[in-house]
Amino acid sequence: MAEILSLIGTSIPYLTNTLHQIASFPDLIRYLFKKSNKETDSNTPIVILLPHKPPATSTSQLEKLSFSDKTLLLTYFFNHLNLLILDENFDKAKTEATVAEASRLLKNRISRVGNWTGTTHFNCGTDDCLYDTQSKIAGVIPTMSYVLNVNASRSVQTTEQLIHFKDLIVKEIDFFELLENSSPERLSELCFAVGHWSFPAHELSNDDLVYCVYLMITYAVQHLQHEDPEDKSFHLLTANELLGFVFIVRDTYRNGNPFHNFRHAVDVLQACFHFVIRLGSLPPFKQFITDPEVEFEARSDGATELVASKDRLDNNIAHLNPTQTLALLIAALGHDVGHPGTTNDFMIKYNAPTALLFNDRSVLESYHSSVFINKVLAVCWPSLLAKKSDTKTELTVRNLIISSILATDMGEHNEYVNRLKSFKTNNEILNHDNTVKLISALLIKCADISNVTRPLRVSSQWAMVLSREFAEVETLKSLINHEDDAASIIDLTQDLTYDHVPDNLQEILTLQPKLQNGQIFFINLFAENLFNNIAELLPQLQYTCDIILHNKNFWLERAKH
Repeated sequence: MAEILSLIGTSIPYLTNTLHQIASFPDLIRYLFKKSNKETDSNTPIVILLPHKPPATSTSQLEKLSFSDKTLLLTYFFNHLNLLILDENFDKAKTEATVAEASRLLKNRISRVGNWTGTTHFNCGTDDCLYDTQSKIAGVIPTMSYVLNVNASRSVQTTEQLIHFKDLIVKEIDFFELLENSSPERLSELCFAVGHWSFPAHELSNDDLVYCVYLMITYAVQHLQHEDPEDKSFHLLTANELLGFVFIVRDTYRNGNPFHNFRHAVDVLQACFHFVIRLGSLPPFKQFITDPEVEFEARSDGATELVASKDRLDNNIAHLNPTQTLALLIAALGHDVGHPGTTNDFMIKYNAPTALLFNDRSVLESYHSSVFINKVLAVCWPSLLAKKSDTKTELTVRNLIISSILATDMGEHNEYVNRLKSFKTNNEILNHDNTVKLISALLIKCADISNVTRPLRVSSQWAMVLSREFAEVETLKSLINHEDDAASIIDLTQDLTYDHVPDNLQEILTLQPKLQNGQIFFINLFAENLFNNIAELLPQLQYTCDIILHNKNFWLERAKH
């Protein structure tokens, strides 16, 4: 069954799970953007019924688009929602077959992950139903390889069309009105949330997180504009453009992933944001809390944006200029777009098409950077990609974003730690561009695994959702290894759901009594060495080491009992 969104006054009774009559095409776009405040995957196809000819009397430029243009717009901006777009003359039998096949594939969370990655066929009517780009079902449930190919091979003309559509959307859709709670009090509270190292990501809705991103990127752009007002080739996004950009980035993440979702992206961005403030690359702001161990408590002061402070933090010499700082923050925001909720090891072991394409090297990170650059930024902010990172260099923001995202591959972790040690002791002499790339890479790496450096309650929340995602991967492995007997592993007719992450440490420990095992392993193997070395190079980040040590001692003590 499917959700039906009809703009032609017609429903499809034999397919209808939920029916919404939509008054106009702009209203349809608003509805689809708002859907991603829900923190689940789309587990049913959405059938959109559009009139083949646009209404002659409408004043909306979006409404006046042709059927083919509307189809292109919808499939570009909302393909994560599993859309089947039809006009009045749809073929009943073909539509019913497509919806039935899509419904079967989408029903279960583990099945969805297998289908996205291209590692399973056990629930598919034909082996190539998802992986053949000419297949109708491939467009309804876009796999990773489908998304990669469509966006990497898109023509210049199509890109220009999509930029035009984006401009129309920004002109006609007020993204601030799409936020679930845009009251001044709530927006002010979010300013203070951004200012805390104990960033309460799991107590914030997806819409709250969108506004948090808006706050941080706006602050960085304002600083860039102040430092470099003469760059006329760089397009400064309006407030509505920037918020729309964040909505679009959010829609590129898989909301149902327990860990690698939009919330994680915002958390990594917020960690990078704190790093660059403490390192002097951005000035501190009024809502910034210098004590990293203070627990967040909701408060507001009426300010709905971050207010720059006149006071600078002590002994700060900027390590990145304003353009490089913005590049790092944007890379953090997009560093996991399209993440399927698996690991590189999984993708390689089970011959995922993307692993074959990227020769088993940084598979997911290569995918994230390609999709973020070619699908999102090339349409939403092309002038940012072309911007030089410095007046004396050929290194562009695009180059920095790619190198930063690739650095988040944990398979390359030891190599970066060794480079850090060499750089720290002056054994490795780098030119200016490579120094900027290394500093950016190290900061995003630290931010990516900063969960263990957050105060214990927040850190344990992240540990809990990560354990959920690892458990899903193990279930998927079992399904692949026993495809002939999938029903004995999991009921594919039922979806997998989770309770909301508790905000109380003791409740988390009750639900996950062995949480300390993974935390001790990760801190010992990866985090402690990286953060101790980065703090020697950048002593302003010493606080991360102090919190890691406190958390580690807690987990070690718990492991004794």
